[in-house]
Amino acid sequence: MRKLSTAIALIGGPPVVFWMKPTTGMDPKARRALWNAILNIVKEGRSVVLTSHSMEECEALCTRMAIMVNGRFRCLGSVQHLKNRFGDGYTIILRVAGPDPDLRPVMEFIERELPGSNLKEKHRNMLQYQLPTSLTSLARIFSLLSQNKDTLSIEDYSVSQTTLDQVFVNFAKDQSDEDHLKDGLLHKRDAVVVDISQLNTFLKDNTTKESCV
Repeated sequence: MRKLSTAIALIGGPPVVFWMKPTTGMDPKARRALWNAILNIVKEGRSVVLTSHSMEECEALCTRMAIMVNGRFRCLGSVQHLKNRFGDGYTIILRVAGPDPDLRPVMEFIERELPGSNLKEKHRNMLQYQLPTSLTSLARIFSLLSQNKDTLSIEDYSVSQTTLDQVFVNFAKDQSDEDHLKDGLLHKRDAVVVDISQLNTFLKDNTTKESCV
């Protein structure tokens, strides 16, 4: 508490520290300072449980992570496990040289040499593909791009793994209208019907019991 000037809950044996969205509203410098403090707490032998909407924060701090969608736990595991199991594979970004380059040779090359690639974005001189990890290896992707870079006038390229943000978005897409309908029926079934006249009485009369609301 002295280090962070914030309230934390310590529950004995061994101590567990709970935070709800700890860096919300913080500037980057303060956020990094809090991250370092949390990591120091972990090194001291404490367990830290936190909720966050920042996937960058989760990747920096979490050894295991759970994602909730529509009020339900959908996955639990290490960051790398979630990327491998639920990610979209590799993201390949290619930039072609020239003021107004012809992208067709590059597109034909990717479709021919890396079958299964899915074109996600196409701009003036940039192409972005998504490729499942099961279809090829990083070594083959880098080898192909390196050997054909000059022939295809590729100015630069990058290959990266699915980010946690993409994993979270993939889970969020699973929320169907049917899920929302089921949840609505569940809430309606368990809800308490409130008599508006009782609510007005409660607001005006201090002797009315709060439980009636």
